[in-house]
Parts: sequence; C-alpha cells; structure tokens
Amino acid sequence: MSNALRIYLTIDDRLMTNCAVKTPKKSAPTGPLESVTVKGSTVAIYRTPRAAGGKTYDAFTLSYTSAGQRCRKLVANLDKARDTAKTIASQLAEGTGHVHALTPQQVSDFHAAERILRQHPGVSLSRCVSQWSEAVRTLAGRGSLTGAAEKLVRALDRQKLPDITVAKLVDAFIAAKEGEGLSDYYVKDIKRKLDRLAKSFQCPIASVRAEEIAAWITKQGGSMRTANNLRNSVVTLFSFGRDAGYLSREEKTQAELVKRRKERPPTIGIYSPDQIAAILAATPDNLLPAVATAAFAGLRSAEIFRLAWEDIRLDRGHILVSPEKAKTASRRLVPISDNLRQWLAPHAARKGNVTPTYAHLDNFTRKFAEICSAAGVAAQRNGFRHSFASYRLAVVESADKVALEMGNSPRKLFTNYRELVTVADAKSWFAVCPPAAPANVVPYPSQKVA
Repeated sequence: MSNALRIYLTIDDRLMTNCAVKTPKKSAPTGPLESVTVKGSTVAIYRTPRAAGGKTYDAFTLSYTSAGQRCRKLVANLDKARDTAKTIASQLAEGTGHVHALTPQQVSDFHAAERILRQHPGVSLSRCVSQWSEAVRTLAGRGSLTGAAEKLVRALDRQKLPDITVAKLVDAFIAAKEGEGLSDYYVKDIKRKLDRLAKSFQCPIASVRAEEIAAWITKQGGSMRTANNLRNSVVTLFSFGRDAGYLSREEKTQAELVKRRKERPPTIGIYSPDQIAAILAATPDNLLPAVATAAFAGLRSAEIFRLAWEDIRLDRGHILVSPEKAKTASRRLVPISDNLRQWLAPHAARKGNVTPTYAHLDNFTRKFAEICSAAGVAAQRNGFRHSFASYRLAVVESADKVALEMGNSPRKLFTNYRELVTVADAKSWFAVCPPAAPANVVPYPSQKVA
C-alpha cells in the first residue's frame, strides 16, 4: 500500500470516528437513495455497499447535520436505515438529537424557538434563521424586520383601496359639506383652495406624498399663517378620504405628515377713539352699519359680510350670529352697545344684507382700507376686531365673557386680539356716536362680571 493511500485512509477513519460511523471504502452515489424529514429536520439515506472477504455486502449510510456538524451513520439494511433515520430526524426536530453539544443557555433558547415555531407548522428553525439572516442583510441597518413587514402590509393594503382622483374626492367633499349646511362662504373658500390642489395633482389621492403637498403649499406663496390655513384645508380633505375608505385607516394621512409652519405672533394694531371717529366720519352711508358693527361689536369681516338685518335685534339688544354665518359654525349672541344702537337705528328698516353687494369678501375688506385712507388713518389688519377686544376687555374685565362674545377662546383673545388700553380710553371708544346723538352715552349693561 502506498504512503498516500495510507494517509488518506487514516484521515477518513478519524472523521468517521467523530460521529461513530465507519467510512465506506467505496464511493457513495452522488445523490441520496431516500430522505426522511420530521418537522423540517432531514436525514438522507445513501446506498453504500461494503466489500469484505472478496464479497460485496449491501449497506446504507445516514447523513445529517447535528449541532452544526455533518454526521454519518452506517446501517446494514434498508429497513433499519429507514427506522434509524426517522428516529434521528425526530430527535433533531425535538431538540434532543444534539443536546450534548449545546450549553444550557443554548438548550433553553432552542426550546423557546421551537415553541414559537409550533405556531407555524412545516417551518424549521434553520429555515427561520436563514430567512431572518437574509432579511437583515437586505435591510443593511435601514430599519427593523418588523418595521419592514409592517410597511409591506400597509403597501399591500393600499393596493386594495378603491382608486379615486383628487378632483373627484374634492367634488365629493364639497357636496358633503354643502349637505351639512355649512356657510356658503366656508364652502366657497375651501372649494377655491382645494380646486387648486386638484388642478396640480391630477392623480389618485392615494398616490400623493407628504413632500409633494409641502412643496405645493410653498409654491402657493403667502404668509406662514396662509400656508397653515392651506395645510388645514388639505388635511381636512385627506381625513374625509380616509373616512370614506379611499385611504388607509391604520396610519396618518400624507397631509397630516406635512409639518405646520412656525407662525410669528401677529402684530396687534388698534385704532384710538379719535381715529375711529374719523373713520366713521369718512364712511359712506351705505357702509356705516357695517363699519360700526365691526368697531363696536367685534364681528369678523366674513361674519359682517354675511350678516342680514333680521339678525340685528335692536329690541332685544343683541346681534344673532347664526352657525351658518359664524366662522366656528356655532351660534352666539353679541350685545349691542348703546353707541352702536345709535349708529344702527337709522338703518334698521332695511332688508337683506347689512353690507352692500360685493362679488367677494376681499372686495369688502379692501373697502375698509379705502375708508381708512380717506380718513387719514393707517389701516390695521383686523384693526376693528383688535380694537373691540382690547377696549371691551378693559371695561368688562372678563376674558371668558369677551371671548364668548367674539366667538373664540380666552387664550386666543390674549394672543391674537388684545392690546393693553386704559379704562378711560375704553369708555371713550364706546362713547363715539353719530354727530346728532348725545355726547355722553351710558355704557351698555353687563360691564363687569364677578
């Protein structure tokens, strides 16, 4: 026997000794004769004939992996090979086939993993670990496997959602708002904004991304407040689409993911009593009720724009701002001050709207600025409402009461509308009357609330 052959046989015998199996001297066929699988653990059976005493005997070798090592076992006949293979596969599947090679912690981990895998019949631990390893390698640190699975499920759910274009969703949204009986101004205003959105996004609503909405809002221009108002309109549309089943109910809409712009605190500019007297003196007769109501009742321009003479109850001493005419869609009563009563009384027999007919609210508010210019007074943004809030609070000394009259919150009253004024200035403000009226007017009731 040559030295090379002797070395080969020695190495082969040592390998077989590690797994208590004798290496057949004759090469086994390239593929297994049979395979036995139990719960994902497989033992292959190879036909490996043995030669002894000049004769060839049938024999079979079992091949399997235990504790990460390849093992082989020689069996004399096929029936025994099958039984032995089944026993080994069962031991491997139950975690007892290679317990001797594991630490106590590894045994505990193995059994815990096997208990979990029982919920998924037909999946072996090795297959599970292999898939996990491949998934982690694919993610390459860009998130967790659970997170990736959740995103996939959401994507598949979106594919099941019915398609609707932005334009058709806007039409459905506007129709729903009209059916709710909201004010014409609100419906027209939000429709104007959302029609611009539909024109820019001629695609299904589900395909519009947050970054696209943010870029579109920036492109529209305007102040930070204008941008936030536009964002709010888009968020309302997307929320409507989600409720209607066109967007996933399991996550925020893309519009909600658009960050609000940081607004600077508004500059509060008010008019002095002398300035409001000059403004009213320069106001045309047909606009006097509107300007006086803005100054001495604090209604919003949009609310005055929609106000009708039947809403002004001089006999009851208040102005009714109905839900369909209020910005907040809530009913409120605004007291009529004694000087405002004198401004309104000569016009009380009128019918229809308090203001002349204008095509759009912007034209109406622009008229206010023109009147201020004619009076030689610098126009202040929301100046009438700011002034009313400041002077009324100085007289009443109750933020809750003034906020209720104005239709907003006490917090917003302080942040958006209130300027520090003296009580004397406040009394002078509510003493501004038409030229023919008495110079001194008693302030209207409920000045103070305990």
